[in-house]
Amino acid sequence: MLPLSFHLNRDNTVPLYQQLYVQIRAGILQGTLTPGMALPPTRQLANKLGVARVTVAEAYAQLTAEGFVTSRQGAGTFVADHLALLTADKASFQPALSSWGTRVMAIKPNGSAAPSRPDIDFGFGRSFPHIFPYDIWRRLLDRYLSTDDVMLSRYGSVAGFYPLRQALAVYLEQWRGVHCTAEQVVIVNGAQQALDILARLYLSPGDEVLVESPGYAQAFEVFRLFGANLTALPVDEQGFPVEKIPTTCQARLAFVTPSNQFPQGGTLPLERRLALLAWARTHDALIVEDDYDGELRYEGRPLAALQGLDGDGRVIYLGTFSKVLFPALRLSYVVLPPAMVTPFVQAKALVDRGAPTLTQAAVADFMTEGHFERHLRHLRHAYGRRWQVLIAALDTYLGNKVHFTRAPAGLHVMLRLQTEATETAVITKAAAAGVGVYPGTRYYLHKPALPSMLLGFSGLTEAEIEEGVRRLATVL
Repeated sequence: MLPLSFHLNRDNTVPLYQQLYVQIRAGILQGTLTPGMALPPTRQLANKLGVARVTVAEAYAQLTAEGFVTSRQGAGTFVADHLALLTADKASFQPALSSWGTRVMAIKPNGSAAPSRPDIDFGFGRSFPHIFPYDIWRRLLDRYLSTDDVMLSRYGSVAGFYPLRQALAVYLEQWRGVHCTAEQVVIVNGAQQALDILARLYLSPGDEVLVESPGYAQAFEVFRLFGANLTALPVDEQGFPVEKIPTTCQARLAFVTPSNQFPQGGTLPLERRLALLAWARTHDALIVEDDYDGELRYEGRPLAALQGLDGDGRVIYLGTFSKVLFPALRLSYVVLPPAMVTPFVQAKALVDRGAPTLTQAAVADFMTEGHFERHLRHLRHAYGRRWQVLIAALDTYLGNKVHFTRAPAGLHVMLRLQTEATETAVITKAAAAGVGVYPGTRYYLHKPALPSMLLGFSGLTEAEIEEGVRRLATVL
């Protein structure tokens, strides 16, 4: 008698023979069915299970094909003899991490604002679902799904769908003041991928990197993973204080957010931009400009990018569709100086064969047919109203309890607490009041860091924003 019983579910969509195959295979791998053990004849097992003989025969045939059992003419079917090692206990096996893997595991995961989803969630970087024209998006996707089988049956370019790169070059020149050709634009799966490739190519262990504090923590971690030493300059209301770069600084790269400093807010003035470019030229360094939400300015025209002032080919420009289309799209782009295009694309080819062509084609049409600019106008109006409501509510309910930069841009506001309350206490009590806010100290590299919170407004209605601030005021 077999030391294992089989249970077949006729209501399951998985075929009966496959259910039997899976259970016998599991018994062999777990050591319940030992090497050399005879399995019941197909007719006998079929009668016991109440199934057709062919069901058992198909299960045995699959096990034989995969080497789990062997059939002997006139003798029957047996568990294969050479599988003895598979019964060893592997539960305790822990593969050794590389030094890079060890550094990855040392990074603390991001904490959440509340144990459960709050009534009013000031999460940042989210989109308001009713704003995006999903009907147009579905039609553009259907255009290629219905008519372009040739495009779908081939791998796309590692550098990205060329019509999208062309559309971006035109758009960036017109609206962001970026000087580039389509060949300099490379499509990536999020800005984080671009940072990873750039760090691989241009940073060696021990290299110095200049960063903002507070700043983009995920970029900090990428640079550290490749052994870089970070030199953080505390930002002010005008962003990165170029004049405070130490005279002894030997940084290979500077990472900045000139259009809207992340996460504090503020715009890098022209004098500092020119000074930063002069510093890079003098020190033979690169500048990574993260323009994560440069389109979203609510007073006047969006400010031109730092890249447009660069005459030496030292500025690498990062942009994303996540903030202006929707986060799940996972499409970003990098504009590279001409000398850096070939190394970047070759490195990208080794780690990623390219973003989905179908998605890129739909975005290209979304841009060239005028939907993108109309959508941006709609976003600026809708998010601009939300920004105004948030600022007014903060002034009304919180007054001098918090300090924040009033830059009319972006999708969040960073509050620096002016009270004795701790960041953790405020976040915990706000969650109890049904309001989700997010800690700011993790973005600081210089200490001590002022207790602070991030309030995103892009995923909330105007009424929710005001009510959320009112509840937060009761906590403070």
